[in-house]
Amino acid sequence: MYAVIETGGKQYRVQPGDIVQVEKLEGDVGAAVTFSNVLLLSKPNGDAAQIWLGKPLVNGALVKAEIVGQGRGDKILIVKMKRRKQYRRTQGHRQFLTQLLVTDVDNGSGEKVVLSTEDKKVRMSKFQSQLKPKGLGLTPKTLGSRKRLAEKAKAAKTTKAAAK
Repeated sequence: MYAVIETGGKQYRVQPGDIVQVEKLEGDVGAAVTFSNVLLLSKPNGDAAQIWLGKPLVNGALVKAEIVGQGRGDKILIVKMKRRKQYRRTQGHRQFLTQLLVTDVDNGSGEKVVLSTEDKKVRMSKFQSQLKPKGLGLTPKTLGSRKRLAEKAKAAKTTKAAAK
């Protein structure tokens, strides 16, 4: 059984065992997340599939997931330029993302598909997050910062010399 859910203004097709990367959701790694914005459910039934279509949402349908990764995606560069006008602007952006492991899909009328613990262990053993944690922000240079950095370097050299 698979479902189409909506989160972060986007729609995702998910089924138990899938790892999905969505816009940032609050929560730590290992926390459970429930989605009630289910737009469509489908269950394969031989040649014909059974479909529950929401108008706009399927009543009582839930998709449960577990957070397996938090971080920021790859950096994209935005470049603006107007030729012959000496106008160039470059800006970078890294989107905050959350990676989810879909654990179960419930259609709201008693049918439920759940990811077994063995399948979950197999999926998590193969999973490696590509998201990078948020780094330290850049701090502006302050008056006398070069002098302080030079003093710190000098102090570090003296402590290394004293340690030998």
